Amino acid sequence: MITYAVFESIILPKTNPKMKNQIKKSLIPIVFFVSLTIFYSCKGKKANTDETTQTTITTDTQSKVETDKQAKPEATKSNETKTYTVAAVPDSVVLGKNKEAVIKIKKLKAILLNNPNGENTGIELSYDLEVTNNNKIGGSNVFINPQQFRLVLDNGTKLTHDNYNSVGADAESTKISTDNKFKLPPGTKPKALNLFFDETSASVKLEVK
Repeated sequence: MITYAVFESIILPKTNPKMKNQIKKSLIPIVFFVSLTIFYSCKGKKANTDETTQTTITTDTQSKVETDKQAKPEATKSNETKTYTVAAVPDSVVLGKNKEAVIKIKKLKAILLNNPNGENTGIELSYDLEVTNNNKIGGSNVFINPQQFRLVLDNGTKLTHDNYNSVGADAESTKISTDNKFKLPPGTKPKALNLFFDETSASVKLEVK
């Protein structure tokens, strides 16, 4: 910083004390003004430098975050068990010589099966069976045996259950049979499910999604 002492040593003459005093009085405000100008000029340059540095750091940080996002793609679902949604149309039928049994197909699900080598071995189709007895209190029991059902495939083949659970319902009651399963050969899909009770039958269409 330029000080008054510098001005005095360089500019003021060594002789004529009266003139020297007059020059001193004139130089004091000038030196003060020049010093303030230089001070604020340096301060402004530092502020601009700090702002530029901050902007550069922020930009670099944003670029790094975007690069990290691109370097880490979202996890795929390729390693998950493949499943299919299956719908029964209609989902319920009425069977029996006196229309006493209402059978409803629920929770249909198909799972793609593989062996330890990762090779496809077919599809497992599972469902729950809800049975309602329409007989009045005191009437006969309704007993449904899924062993008599048949699964129709898209190639015309008819399958019996790989696993099933029979269910009986008293008059004016509803019961559910769970864990009923068919195992389909590789390359086939379910087309329809044929239901049977008391020498009456009905078929529901199966839609795989």
